[in-house]
Amino acid sequence: MKSVQYDGAIYSVQNHESVLDALLRGGADVSFSCRKGSCQTCLLRAVEGEPGPDAQKGLRQELVDSAHFMPCVCHPDEDMVIAQPDLSQMFMPAMLSERTQLSPSVTRLRIEPARDLNWTPGQYINLRRDDGLMRSYSIASIAEVDYFLEVHVRRVDDGQMSRWIHDELAVGDFFEVQGPLGACTYREEFDGRPLILVGTGTGIAPLYGITRDALRHDHEGEIWVYHGGRTMDDLYLHAELGELADEHDNLHYVPCLSGDDVPEGIFAGRVTDRVFKEDHPDAAGHVLYLCGNPDMVYDARYYAIGAGVARADVLADPFESAYPYMPDDDAKLEAIAPDPELWEALDKGPKLRAILQDFYEATYEDPRLSPFFHNVTMQRAISKQYAFLAEVFSGEDNYFGLNPFNAHHWMIISDELFDYREELFEASVRKHGLPEHLVRRWMAFQELFRREIVKSTQRGLIMNGVEHKKEGFSVEEILIATICDGCMGEINEGDTARMHKRTGQLFCTECAATSATNEVGAPA
Repeated sequence: MKSVQYDGAIYSVQNHESVLDALLRGGADVSFSCRKGSCQTCLLRAVEGEPGPDAQKGLRQELVDSAHFMPCVCHPDEDMVIAQPDLSQMFMPAMLSERTQLSPSVTRLRIEPARDLNWTPGQYINLRRDDGLMRSYSIASIAEVDYFLEVHVRRVDDGQMSRWIHDELAVGDFFEVQGPLGACTYREEFDGRPLILVGTGTGIAPLYGITRDALRHDHEGEIWVYHGGRTMDDLYLHAELGELADEHDNLHYVPCLSGDDVPEGIFAGRVTDRVFKEDHPDAAGHVLYLCGNPDMVYDARYYAIGAGVARADVLADPFESAYPYMPDDDAKLEAIAPDPELWEALDKGPKLRAILQDFYEATYEDPRLSPFFHNVTMQRAISKQYAFLAEVFSGEDNYFGLNPFNAHHWMIISDELFDYREELFEASVRKHGLPEHLVRRWMAFQELFRREIVKSTQRGLIMNGVEHKKEGFSVEEILIATICDGCMGEINEGDTARMHKRTGQLFCTECAATSATNEVGAPA
């Protein structure tokens, strides 16, 4: 067994593990995506020790020479010391070779990097101008077919980068690019399976490239491409996609507009309604690509899980803004109607508790999930989750805890870890024999809060629409009786308690008087 030192901690690498597996198992905060050496998202740098040739295969020579490697395919033969990549090695000069206005608000950039760059459509690059301002853009072209690297940029009224690109950047100008990154790409292993590609706005750019790539590989399954917008100007590849569909019997292009005055031949309504309520209410076995507006992407994830799409078959690229997402879990919960059919199938409670017992027994034994429950007893975790789900499914007002965002705001949880947890939970649900349509409905409900739970940095508690990021404790008067997160004793209505501002944990006055605190505020 070898060891890897990273960011001040030492991780043991078991014989069957990659370095990335060991880092994730140990709770390290590292970026990754494809886990097979393709996307280079997880790129790190070896300070001591050799990563081996397989971990550097496909990297630019400058990155190999500077000891960069991909931990997802690194199985070290010796102990290593590793570090974050050297960003100065990650960017290269590039020149704008051609630009075309595709619509009043969208321009196409054809870019020539200073060095050879191998990319796959659906990946993205980071484009950086001289003052350091940087934005990400998805790639629409195919490296083996199209000479230039192509991205589409929509003008955003208050967008510094998009205004510069539209108004100032000229053919022949130089800037810097980093990448390619990401794994929202076509894979030959998908051949024969039906593909659904859903995009809004310039989210159609990578999907157009992915579609062409699938057809170039003679994909034998059916391909549905959906492009959503509000006006015809938003459907800026309407002619190109229509022509492509005419040339291929297995390609189906469906334009959708949610605004007024929808022309004949265009679906009138939200693109997700057309995809999941009309065309694919049962999408089990399909591969789903989602690109564009984050609201659409996360809505589509919710509908997809309800339609039976496997989480591993959802490849998503939400075009997030530079501003942090403000959670919407209060409104989501208010919009959810009770589910008497599901509540009845759970024996009005006993089967729910049995499912949670199985799930949390597995969770507390799991090396990746158990650290999130430090100083929380299993029965406490079960009771909180039971109260939350019982209220949602039955409609009875019995839950007094935090909503999903505030309950997880301090936790750094990736999409992959969220999926990992959901797979474990779904296995517990299926073990107890719920009908398939109820399993899907339950899993879709939990998918609804992915955006509130997944994050790359810690967030503050949201109170009355304001985010509070302060550490330490506040003293609060308890308006509704609850349980102390330290001693599990009762805190009565009208009592005062200490609340840890980051975790939201409550501690009674006895715990405050007798206990020291650890880093997350729980009694030692």
